Amino acid sequence: MTDETRKQIATLLADADPDARRRAAEALVTPGNLGVVVPLASALQDDDKGVRDAAFRSLQTIGGINVARAIVEYIGSENIVTRNLAAELLIKLGRTATPAIIPYLENESQDVRKFAVDILGAVGGDAPAAAMLAKLDDPDENVVVSAVEALGNMRAAVAVPSLFEAFERHNFAKAAVAEALGKIGSPAACPFLLRSLQEAISATPQDPAMVYAVLEAVGLLGTAKAWEVLHKNVGKVHGRLRSALLHALMQIALREKCALDFTEVLVPDFLQALSDADMSIRLSAATAVSQWDKPGVTYALLDAAEDSPEIEGDLMEMLARRPNILAEAIRYLEEHRTQPAKRTMSLIGRLVADLAKTIMRAEVNDAFERLISRLFILVADRWSAADEESRALIVDVLFRLDGDNAVEFLDAIMNDPDPWLRMHVIEIIAAIADPRGPEFIARFLEDDDTMVREVAAGILQSRGFAVDAPEAEV
Repeated sequence: MTDETRKQIATLLADADPDARRRAAEALVTPGNLGVVVPLASALQDDDKGVRDAAFRSLQTIGGINVARAIVEYIGSENIVTRNLAAELLIKLGRTATPAIIPYLENESQDVRKFAVDILGAVGGDAPAAAMLAKLDDPDENVVVSAVEALGNMRAAVAVPSLFEAFERHNFAKAAVAEALGKIGSPAACPFLLRSLQEAISATPQDPAMVYAVLEAVGLLGTAKAWEVLHKNVGKVHGRLRSALLHALMQIALREKCALDFTEVLVPDFLQALSDADMSIRLSAATAVSQWDKPGVTYALLDAAEDSPEIEGDLMEMLARRPNILAEAIRYLEEHRTQPAKRTMSLIGRLVADLAKTIMRAEVNDAFERLISRLFILVADRWSAADEESRALIVDVLFRLDGDNAVEFLDAIMNDPDPWLRMHVIEIIAAIADPRGPEFIARFLEDDDTMVREVAAGILQSRGFAVDAPEAEV
């Protein structure tokens, strides 16, 4: 070790200036020099965040089992900051750190054992999986559940037989075990899960958390045989559990290419599942009901689209393929005049644009023209109560429906005395692709308000139009 290194270590450990300690921590990046590892590990307890972060980075750069051994003791620290830094660094060190962590599975503190399990679960690998099997019988329930969850996150196939046993022994861990088996994905788990499901459904009272977890796992693992078992048990579960069972049915049907020949008696149940809090359940329900041309299905799908931006794209594709969708969407918009209906407006804009592509302008009939006029009024009427996002959508849809009337509509709005509204509308128009947009924006290069003129000029210049800078008001 050089004199300079010794000086930096002394600064790191004793200097009163946190900036000096931080610079020392940054300088002590010497792979292979074990003498700097312990001082840097000690600096993880420094009062200054900058020093702690610098020590963390240096230790990560040095890496290796010696760093892991130097910091692993801190997972038992009473200081939560130090403890979390040590855990994060051990995870970043990866499987190199495993031998240093495994002994802590036997620590006398259940909190330390649980923390060690969590870290090993994040690190992954065969060695920690094998070591954690014993934790499935730990005297502390929290450690057991953490071990189950970690083995599931690690996709540890070696743990499947032990997880079966843990399921039978520990009532408190049944739901966690079922979830872990689903994540591991071993086909051997499916018969066990189906037996467990039938027992759980028949139990009085049912354990909803456990039934739900088993259903999720069966949905991930199940085959055509599992589909048959689930289908027979639809009537034995209710509420969210029924929605979860239907979701599992759909997962298996789509994966195993089973025919989606659900009896129509299930339509109300799938429609109910369209409002489930879980978006994956909503999407499964939508996929199921989209095959039925039954009264109320299209409206239910439109409701789901309005409430489910996370799966909006999938729902829009399903809706676009439904029979008479344009007429249904118009009626929906008429009956929901006081609601935003953003997705429905967007769908209508898309449907009209697609329809217009298939009709030569000379062949457009009066019925189509009346439809466009009706739609234009419906959409335009929403402007006054719309929020910013909806107004941008309204402008886009209006231009899709009828660009000339859209310009007239916006002309009336742009006569508003509020310059902020005029600027806002200019920005909205700038965001749409219609070629009439720049021409409309150019009208405001002569606006009475300097800011309005500047916004219009800036947008046009960004589009490549030669525009003189607006003159400031005198």
